[in-house]
Amino acid sequence: MNIHVAETGIVYRNPSPNIWSRQAFFPSVLQAPSGDLLASFDMGIAMENADVRTYLCRSSDEGKTWSQPVRIHEPDCSQSPVSTLGRVSLLRDGTLLALQLLCDRSRNEFGLANPKTEGYVETQFCFLKSHDEGRTWSKPKLIMPPLAWNAFEICSPIISVSDSRWLLPTSLWRNWDGDCPFGMKAVSFLSDDQGETWHRTVDVMNLWEQQTVCWEQKQTELSDGRRMAVCWCYDYAKNSSLPNRYAFSTDHGESYGPALISPLAGETCTPYGLPDNHVLCIYRRVDERGLWAHLACIEGDTWVPLKDEPLWGTARSSYGLQSSSKVEEMAALRFGYPQLIRLPDGDFFVVFWCVEECVAQIRWIRLRLQ
Repeated sequence: MNIHVAETGIVYRNPSPNIWSRQAFFPSVLQAPSGDLLASFDMGIAMENADVRTYLCRSSDEGKTWSQPVRIHEPDCSQSPVSTLGRVSLLRDGTLLALQLLCDRSRNEFGLANPKTEGYVETQFCFLKSHDEGRTWSKPKLIMPPLAWNAFEICSPIISVSDSRWLLPTSLWRNWDGDCPFGMKAVSFLSDDQGETWHRTVDVMNLWEQQTVCWEQKQTELSDGRRMAVCWCYDYAKNSSLPNRYAFSTDHGESYGPALISPLAGETCTPYGLPDNHVLCIYRRVDERGLWAHLACIEGDTWVPLKDEPLWGTARSSYGLQSSSKVEEMAALRFGYPQLIRLPDGDFFVVFWCVEECVAQIRWIRLRLQ
């Protein structure tokens, strides 16, 4: 089976970069019940500026043209400056769900992380609903996390695994002072009443005893009914990324098995479950340059590679800065955060952000398995 790039184009790019700065990052994509493609992304004058908000664009012609971006939510900044990061998903009844991470920006001389401790700003999750395909949104509902902590990563939309159960994949960061008593691990919050309450925190991957952090958790459902989580794992002792880890849940996210080593040398990796326990992954490689597609078959717990194909940026490095501080390197990223859906004709629609000609933009690729 071959992986073929059928088309590519732009969801959003600042039309006047010589006049003002508008940098776009971290997209989500879904297909609404009407057939429209909806892409959300975070945008501001810089990746970690306090003006960053989440926006939504729509396309009625399978991505060839897109509407102007419309802001989803303006946070309350009456007490202190707040920036937002967002991910959008589609519930089973057609409702759109916008997850927002509200980030305290009262330390206006800093970005999102403390360069000395690599700790994160104080954060708060909330979500909004839309019943008209993103044209209007409800008031935000704050999420009370099931553990006493306030430094979280937003790495995934909320996932609806049944009519009542939602999963909120995230990871725990150090706080601003550098403390993290729970360990920097990948977890998931569980709600069994459609987000009214979040009653449990489940460990998805915990390698913190080895000084390894699990970031950018993404999940998919395999054709055998298991959930598979994939993470970017970073070894703080060696200051290097490890092969992606993966873990399985057989009980709809109640628990996860051990973190297994995949053959992928990647960072952010998004899997998509296919028939016969096949998986299509889009990821940013670290052993080769660029954004890549990877096709695999999951046989029992074993990851069997089948095909790799470069998609974009094989002549580009992932980072514009080499540093002993991982948060400084992250601030100099040049592309990443791929997300994908499957279209009715069987093609895949992939979105990711990338810097081209000094502008961070949202690009799409239409993939075909042949």
